[in-house]
Amino acid sequence: MICPTLKTERLVLRPLRIDDIDLLVDLDSDPEVMRYITDGKPQTKEHYEKRIPELLKYMQKHPGLGLWPTYLKETNEFIGWYILKHLPDGGEVEVGFRIKKKFWGNGYSTEAGKALLKHGFETLGLKKIAAIVRPDNFASQAVIKKIGLKEKGTGTWYGIECLYFEVENQF
Repeated sequence: MICPTLKTERLVLRPLRIDDIDLLVDLDSDPEVMRYITDGKPQTKEHYEKRIPELLKYMQKHPGLGLWPTYLKETNEFIGWYILKHLPDGGEVEVGFRIKKKFWGNGYSTEAGKALLKHGFETLGLKKIAAIVRPDNFASQAVIKKIGLKEKGTGTWYGIECLYFEVENQF
C-alpha cells in the first residue's frame, strides 16, 4: 500500500499522481486560498513540476502517508487536497488541507480530516497526529479542533510562527 484511496459519505480522497499538476496549480492560483500558506503567493507550475515527484518519492518511502487530491462523490469535481506527512523537523505526522474557496464552509475538511485521522490511527498505527496553523487562520483552527486536535503550544515551521495542535490515538 503506497497510499490508499479513502472514501467518506461525500468525498473520494485518491492518491497523488504525476498528472495532478494542473489541478494543484489551479487551486494555488487563488490568493485567498494561499493567504495563510508560507508567503501567501500562488505556487507556479514549475514549483509543482519539482514538488510532485518529491511527494511521490516521499509516499514510496512512507507507505500510507501522502497527499490526496479530493473529489465530490456526486459530481467528481476536484475540491482540493488533504495530506498526512511528517512535519519538517521529521517528528510528528501532520494532517493538513487546502481547498478551493467555493467549497469553504461545507464541512468537507472536517469530513476528510476525520477520515485521515482514522486512516492514520487504525491503518498506520500512529500514536499521535499533529497540525500546525497560523495564529490568524481561525477557519483552519476551527476545523482542526472539530476533528479532535487540541492546542498544545507554538513553534516555527516552514519559517512561520504557528500554533501546534495534536491528538493521541484513541483506537
